[in-house]
Amino acid sequence: MPPIVARIFAGLLIVVHIGLAAWALVGFAEMIFAEVPWTRLSNPLFGPGMLALQWSLILIAAVVFIGGYLRRWRHTPVAMAVIYGAMSLTCAWQTFFILEHDTRFREMGIEYAEYTIILLFLFFSAHARARFGRAAMV
Repeated sequence: MPPIVARIFAGLLIVVHIGLAAWALVGFAEMIFAEVPWTRLSNPLFGPGMLALQWSLILIAAVVFIGGYLRRWRHTPVAMAVIYGAMSLTCAWQTFFILEHDTRFREMGIEYAEYTIILLFLFFSAHARARFGRAAMV
C-alpha cells in the first residue's frame, strides 16, 4: 500500500472510531434516560445486559484505537485483535440467537470483513509497523 494511501486509511480509521465512540455514548444515554430527544439507535430486541456489553465493547474499541494510534502504543494491533474478537463473538450471538431480519448474516459477514481489513492493516502494513514498531507484530 503506498504511504499516502496508508496515511489516508489510518486517518479514515481514526474518524470511524470517533464515530463509534459517539455512537456508544448515544447508546449509553439511551440506557440511562427513559426519554431522549432523538430516534433511538438501540435495538429493542437486545436486553439491558446485551446493550451494556455492546456499547462497552464499541467504546473500548474506539478509545483503544484512537489512544493507541495517537500515542503509538506498540500493543495496539494485539489489543484491537482481542477487542474485535470479543465484538465478533457478541455479533455472532446477536445474529444467531436474537436478531430476526433476513439480512442479519450478510451484515455479520460485512462486520467480520471490516475487522479483518483493519487488523490486516494494523499487523502487516508498513505504516502500522512504523507507527507501532515491530515488537507487537507477528
